[in-house]
Amino acid sequence: MITGANGFIGSNIVRAALEKNYKVVAFVRKTSDLSTIKELPIEFKYGDLRDIDSVRMAMQDCDYVIHNGAIYLWMPMWFWADPNDIRKMYEVNVWATDRLMKAAKNIGVKKVVFTSSESAVGVDGNEIADESKFARPFELPGHYKRSKYLGELLARKWNEKGLPTCSILPTVPIGPFDIKPTPTGRIIRDFMNDKMPGFVDTRLNIVHVKDVAMAHVLAIENGKPGERYIAGNKNMAFKDFLRLAGDVTGKKAPSFSFPVILAKMFAFFDEFISVNFKHSHPETPMESVAAAGYRQFDCSKAWNELKMPKTNLRLAIKEQVDWFKENGYI
Repeated sequence: MITGANGFIGSNIVRAALEKNYKVVAFVRKTSDLSTIKELPIEFKYGDLRDIDSVRMAMQDCDYVIHNGAIYLWMPMWFWADPNDIRKMYEVNVWATDRLMKAAKNIGVKKVVFTSSESAVGVDGNEIADESKFARPFELPGHYKRSKYLGELLARKWNEKGLPTCSILPTVPIGPFDIKPTPTGRIIRDFMNDKMPGFVDTRLNIVHVKDVAMAHVLAIENGKPGERYIAGNKNMAFKDFLRLAGDVTGKKAPSFSFPVILAKMFAFFDEFISVNFKHSHPETPMESVAAAGYRQFDCSKAWNELKMPKTNLRLAIKEQVDWFKENGYI
C-alpha cells in the first residue's frame, strides 16, 4: 500500500513499484485529483489518513506499506496563520502516522517505509551532513518541517516496538507528475514563466524524483530496520542549478543575488498581504526563505545500501519542464 499515491513523489513511487513487479494498492482520498495515476494497473482504496478505520481496511492484505502521504505546504509563520490549518497538518503528518504504524503492527505488515525529509537532518555550517545527525529545534522553521521530523521520530519508535521501519529522506526532488506543483516544482515553473528575477545565495542537494521513488521501493528489501537514508544526488549552489536549468531549456538564468535580509523582508510583506488581504497563499512564504541555507548532504548510504540510482539532473529538469508544458503550467 502506498499512501499519498497521487502526489508528486507518490505517483512516481507507484510507477517504481510497478517497475519492480509489486501489486500496488493506492490509498487516496475520494476528492483527490487522480490524473497522475488513474490509467495505471493498480487497485484504489479510498479514505483519509485521519480515519484509521479506512487506513486499516486498505492495508489489510498488504505485506508492505510505503507511508508517503502528508500535507506538504509552506504555512504563514506569524500570528495570522490559520490554527485550523496548523492543527490539520499535525493531525495528518504526525498523529495519523502514529495510528498507521500501530495498525500496521497489529495487522502483521512486514515493513513500513516512511517518507521523511532532509529537513530532519542537522547541518552545522557549511559541512556535508549525513544521516547520523538529527535536526535541532532552531533548524526546523515552520510547521511542515517540524511535523515531518516528529513523524520520523514516531516511525523510529514503532521500529523499537517491533514493527520493521526505515525512513527515506528526500532532498530537493525535481521531475514529472508534480501536480500541485510542490514548493520545489514552483522553482522550475517560476523560472520558466520569467517570475524569478533573482535568487538567494544558498547551496542545496538536487535529485530526480524517479530516483527518490525507486529508493522507497528498494528499501522494502534493502533498507535496514531502524535506519534512515538521505535520497539525494548532487550538492550545488542554487545559482548553478538555475544556470543548469537555463542551459537545458535555453532560457537565461537570473544573475542577481538577493541579500538574505532583503529576501526575508520581501517574504514578510508578501505573506502579510497575501494572507490578510488577498486571502491566498503567498508566492514567497517566510518559511521557504527561513529554510534556505547551506544544506549539503552525503547520500552514499542510500546509493550503497539501497542501490538507489543517480540519474543525470539534466534529464530530471527536461522531464519536469516537458510535463509542465504538456499540462499547462508553463
